Amino acid sequence: MGTRYLIIGNGVAGITAAQEIRAHDPAGQITIIGDEGKPYYYRASLSEWIAEDSTTEQTYARTTGFYEAMRIENVTGRVDRIDAERKQVSLESGDQTPYDKLLIATGASPNAVPIAGLEDPMAYRTWDDARKIKEHVDPQTNVLILGGGVLGLELAGALVEIGTRNIAIVQLLDFLGPPLLDEHAGRWLERRIRADGLTLFLGDTVERVEGQVAHLKSGKTRDFDLFVQSVGVRPRYPEVPGLETGRAVRIDEHGATNLPDIYAAGDCTETCVRSQGRWQPTRIWLDCARQGRVAGCSMAGVDASLTEYPFLNASILYDIHYAYIGDPNAEGGVAHILENDRAYRKVRLVDGNLAGAMLMGDRRGMMPMYRAIGLPVAEYGDVIARSDFPWNDLTGKDWEYLFF
Repeated sequence: MGTRYLIIGNGVAGITAAQEIRAHDPAGQITIIGDEGKPYYYRASLSEWIAEDSTTEQTYARTTGFYEAMRIENVTGRVDRIDAERKQVSLESGDQTPYDKLLIATGASPNAVPIAGLEDPMAYRTWDDARKIKEHVDPQTNVLILGGGVLGLELAGALVEIGTRNIAIVQLLDFLGPPLLDEHAGRWLERRIRADGLTLFLGDTVERVEGQVAHLKSGKTRDFDLFVQSVGVRPRYPEVPGLETGRAVRIDEHGATNLPDIYAAGDCTETCVRSQGRWQPTRIWLDCARQGRVAGCSMAGVDASLTEYPFLNASILYDIHYAYIGDPNAEGGVAHILENDRAYRKVRLVDGNLAGAMLMGDRRGMMPMYRAIGLPVAEYGDVIARSDFPWNDLTGKDWEYLFF
């Protein structure tokens, strides 16, 4: 009998780990437990699916045939508890599954704000959430979104694209897009969104709901047909006696937890940024994939380690393609900003060296800028915010076509 590998979570971290395990251990028994009853799909593409820019087939990242070909048993269920001493996982259904090596890759769950009168809050996180939202909207639907962060804005942009215009966003802070955006960038995005006719309640929140009317803290009201909460996510993981956690499951550079033969990867984890002496939650798809690869290798007995990379995330905010590179929003340093009706580009320097950039609407130079983090660029002045700045010349390679 081969090694029994058990993976809890069927997202990018879990599926990447499974692929690495299979590559290094052809005889091992791999089981993935997921709670959505679907093959692995691109969560970041759900807004494109709502907007009908992506088909159902394109949204799936793997097919059922993939699991068969890789000899991965794909089980639908939710884990209730983990017995690390007996090496056994119990599901809510009562079933029990033994393991030799275990990976916790359970991701994150949406936060929910308790609101008086709101009996059945709807969130936007999973494909089922997206399906319910899409079934309830048409061009005349009054949509109220609580939360003006990344997911709330992503949902609003998708609904606008399919013709829904009666959309209101309630945001607790007085600007949009945190923590991805600072206030200056948030104001730029606010102008774009207001120009599309959306209603924004900034520095406000919903205190209670009466029927189909939301009563805001400011005293204002808003009618709605569909009320969606999008107020961030929190790491989700089973309770395991003795497991070291902070805000999430803590892992070392090999993806291992403090318990023997238990590993973790993805949004349910945090890693130690040794250069800064602090624990950092895992927040982006790319880091989830990297952790899954390293954990899968480690579980199969292959030496692999996580490497500290500058932060990089590229996706869609509202209807705008963006790139967040390094650390563009911290205090201090010098910021060079270029903005117009179509694009916003901020490049931040610390001690004359490139520290980060926020690009919206025009992401040209994204990859060479990522590779240039830490290089001295102060001598170039404001032109470094322009999209035609020759970053490839500065870094010595055409990084637009290379990633790692």
